[in-house]
Amino acid sequence: MSRGCQAGEHAPGRMVYVPSMITVLATLLLTAAAADGHIGEEPAPIPAQTEPEATATTPAAAVPLPSAPKPLEQAPAELPEATGPQVPPKQAAPKQQLRILAQDSRMEAYAQFRDLYEKSRFDEALPYAKRVVELSEADSERDHELPIAYNNLGATQYQLGDYAGAEASYKKSLELLEETQGISSRRLVVPIAGLGAVFAAKDEHALAAELFDRALAVSRRSEGLFNLQQLPILQQAADSRYAISDFGGAEREHMYALKIAEQNFGYGDPRTLPPLLNLATFYEGLREFVAARMMYMRARDVAMQPVPAYSPMAVKALVGIARTHRMQYTMDPESLESQQAAHDEVTGEIIGKVYRESRVPPPAADRTGLKAVQTALELLRSTSNPPPDLMTETLIELGDWFQSTSRPTISVPYYAEAAGIFDAQSALDPLAGNPLRTPRMVFYRPPVSASRGLNTLSGHYVILKTVFSFDVTNEGLPESITVVSSDMNEDQLGLARRAVQKAIYSPRFAEGKAVSTAGVMFTSEWYEELDPTKTPPAAAPAPAPEQAPTTQATQAATPEPAPNSGT
Repeated sequence: MSRGCQAGEHAPGRMVYVPSMITVLATLLLTAAAADGHIGEEPAPIPAQTEPEATATTPAAAVPLPSAPKPLEQAPAELPEATGPQVPPKQAAPKQQLRILAQDSRMEAYAQFRDLYEKSRFDEALPYAKRVVELSEADSERDHELPIAYNNLGATQYQLGDYAGAEASYKKSLELLEETQGISSRRLVVPIAGLGAVFAAKDEHALAAELFDRALAVSRRSEGLFNLQQLPILQQAADSRYAISDFGGAEREHMYALKIAEQNFGYGDPRTLPPLLNLATFYEGLREFVAARMMYMRARDVAMQPVPAYSPMAVKALVGIARTHRMQYTMDPESLESQQAAHDEVTGEIIGKVYRESRVPPPAADRTGLKAVQTALELLRSTSNPPPDLMTETLIELGDWFQSTSRPTISVPYYAEAAGIFDAQSALDPLAGNPLRTPRMVFYRPPVSASRGLNTLSGHYVILKTVFSFDVTNEGLPESITVVSSDMNEDQLGLARRAVQKAIYSPRFAEGKAVSTAGVMFTSEWYEELDPTKTPPAAAPAPAPEQAPTTQATQAATPEPAPNSGT
């Protein structure tokens, strides 16, 4: 990839790839499977996070691929596992089914643990998980089940945020398995991947990526190069590699996941949609809008066959197509050709025929992109009780299309409808997210000269910043712009102010109506080639406005409507 943003950046308008750890291991949780005469493995835990919207855009979140778990292969009263990977069905002789003996205290403790774990009552499940470990340690005849007990304990501790405890439990399981099974047993996959998830939760992604790689290597040696069980681990590995800016490695993991789905299900099968959408979201996060759009278009064609009809995947793909068109026009106009020449603001030289000064998107984008999101909304309206998250995502994207092209009279009704859905959700859950509670920057183009320093070697440029404060009208336009602080020179400051004047926001909504907002903050950045003989001046704060702002929305240099939720 030639262009990328640092993981974790949340600059407004910059598409940020948001790693998702919840769904990627869903296929491994709470299903027992058997292998080699032993009880099946438990998966790594699933880190808790707020569900976006897909994905990203949250980016699109991975969806568990269906597979049929095999019956438990074990003697009566043996301890099953609370969490285990799914495996493809194989032809085999019927196995003896699990029979729980009432007098087995360990099985009773396990039954209590599993019931509470499946209900996400992890704090109540923890004592039972510890009890199962204690009873397993005390029974020398059941030592092969002790690693499973430690894995279940680690998963519970992870869910409760006790990462130190989860790390210790997974390491204990791994130590026991390495002593008894060797270093290539498929049973090692769960504790290794569990440790990877723990380190990822602690933002130690370099260590997490190494562990995920080891888990994948063991999985491929024992289950084959294209086994489906590695899909959740590949997603986590991609997330960790993205977090450490290893974009090539993250792309490799996403591509391999797609290849696995194609090998198992066939090219164009609906079950290839999750990795397709994940790959599209990844490219979008790197601002590779053309590559992302190609993946979204392929996903659309798969999701809408044999006849166009509503499906969540079809809606996500259509909204993704629209979003990449809009964001390419908004954030990367140099990649679009125009009939009019654009001029550099400082030198006046012609820099090409691009859409830098145009507020009208290219005909192809307006025709293809806008039509895609309109089709998505039609599909949602054609079904009864459409998912609220998909409906708000689609309404906001459609509103952003018209708002970013200076058509507020058309955009506001779409925003208002989305605001009504958010208000209804907030009434049930006061903590529910609502991206329309504050202004959102949907259009901003920094001065051309502001990014020239980026062409120099890393460390050979300085970043000059100006913090602006202004009001956003009920039509989304900045006014009463003041400088809070700046270390730019007079010419740079003038160009930065002009860029802010041309910015467009989606307005804040209150009680279903668009309202003005005071005290919105924005930081403009200017990349300047470093002059070793000159020291950049310290930022000099300007006088603060006399009246305290009613609302603050701190934003960075580029607009960022989120992939899935519009936040």
